[in-house]
Amino acid sequence: MREAFTLEQLQELWAKLNLRYFRGTLPAVDIEWSPRLTASSGMFVSRIGPRTRTTGSADPPPGGRLIRLSLPLLQRQSDKEILSTLAHEMIHQWQFDVLKKRPNHGSDFRETMAAMNRDGLGITIRHDLDEAVRALAKYAWRCLRCGRVYERQRRTIRPRHHQCGVCRGQLRELV
Repeated sequence: MREAFTLEQLQELWAKLNLRYFRGTLPAVDIEWSPRLTASSGMFVSRIGPRTRTTGSADPPPGGRLIRLSLPLLQRQSDKEILSTLAHEMIHQWQFDVLKKRPNHGSDFRETMAAMNRDGLGITIRHDLDEAVRALAKYAWRCLRCGRVYERQRRTIRPRHHQCGVCRGQLRELV
């Protein structure tokens, strides 16, 4: 298994993408590898609101912004997949920090993604790492009515409180 990008390498990639695609408008952001992020390949997190004023500094307060990348899902992936995930999260950061709106996959996201993809970045709305996500699942529940199986990395489904999203049937944990 190859080594994942170091945090320093990720910050360098972020800085290059920021200059090339966002004209350097994105404020500094921390980037981390998360061993616990197992359902998605990446996540942009803000601990302060988009309209919160800073104290005159060009940089956001420490811990104010974070791009979290999934170590379990991405460590075996190609450099291009990791770059694509980082770029995806940077578009969300741009929506939040520059457009001052809640990150989503709407028209401004898609337009920016298309522009970046013209250079071959391969950014997508959804990752295609479903097999890797399923491989990390430790818990599963089956609907007693329609048979649908729900897999999770944590025991988040409580059969007394939850029901099948397809037919509203009762769920039973698989052992």
